[in-house]
Amino acid sequence: MPRGVRTFLEGLVLVVSSQVLLTLGGGMLSFLAMAPILLFSINHGTGKTVVLSIVNIMVILLWNVILDNPAEGGKLGWIFLMLYMYFPLSLSAAGIVWLKTRGDHRLIGRLLKTLLPSLFLLAVYALVIFTDKALPQAIMDSLRNVFAGLFVPLTEYVFPGLDVNVFFDLVMFVFGSILFPVLLASICAGCFIYETALHSRESGWEREVMAFGYPPDAVWGFIISWALVLLLRFVSAPLLLEIAAMDVAGIWSVLYAIQGFTVITARVRRRHENVRSMTIFIVLAVFGLLVPGINLIILIGLPIIGALESFFDLKKMEADYEDYS
Repeated sequence: MPRGVRTFLEGLVLVVSSQVLLTLGGGMLSFLAMAPILLFSINHGTGKTVVLSIVNIMVILLWNVILDNPAEGGKLGWIFLMLYMYFPLSLSAAGIVWLKTRGDHRLIGRLLKTLLPSLFLLAVYALVIFTDKALPQAIMDSLRNVFAGLFVPLTEYVFPGLDVNVFFDLVMFVFGSILFPVLLASICAGCFIYETALHSRESGWEREVMAFGYPPDAVWGFIISWALVLLLRFVSAPLLLEIAAMDVAGIWSVLYAIQGFTVITARVRRRHENVRSMTIFIVLAVFGLLVPGINLIILIGLPIIGALESFFDLKKMEADYEDYS
């Protein structure tokens, strides 16, 4: 088979895989949608991967235009398509940034750089939406109506007498507060799958995963961000400031969940050396997504374990190890 045809078919399979992950189970696996595109770069380099990322975005856009026909909804229809595209666009841009910053070994800085395109995109969205004074209210009213149609029967059955408008406002607050943490967690998942595929044949890769750690002083970012969230619970502050504080604290939590994951990996591999970090990742991801109660323990436990590692040697590895942060 000619090399060009083989490259095309490989890219096609990875684009389809990304689309499936983006939509499978109502989007539950969308946090893995970046990984297939990144895997393409292992054999074909960054340049061709950027092209594949653009093709992937165009496929998502075309598929949703055909499926939903946003033109029927007028301006609001195109706005909602634009909002839907925020997550895929952000992940695609983050993947490109990750590849372009390969020489940067400071993981915190590198991961935060992957969020810059999504921040820029958010600013563009805000500019488009808020230049039309009537548009923000129209968007919220439309979302409120859809929400009421979906959840009013459920809330009346489970929580009779609950004000649906209050419930909607709470859901929107939570959504805004977890937007960037969820985005960063998706980026981390995709990057870990890519890096594992890239280095899995190297004898020192598992050791590198176990040895990873942040500088001890970095934990103060985690502590201060959550202290600010608690403070804003007791003082009057603008809603946007509260959402921003929650997002920042969530971002630090995701960063320390990475360190918590390396602690779990180190302790498991001390007893079961043949267990790979990818296996542990898959187990945590499955339990975190599918098992109620356990997912909450994982969500809260990993960042706390990661933060505690900054004060105590929870890994207790037999030999000294290099800091790969």
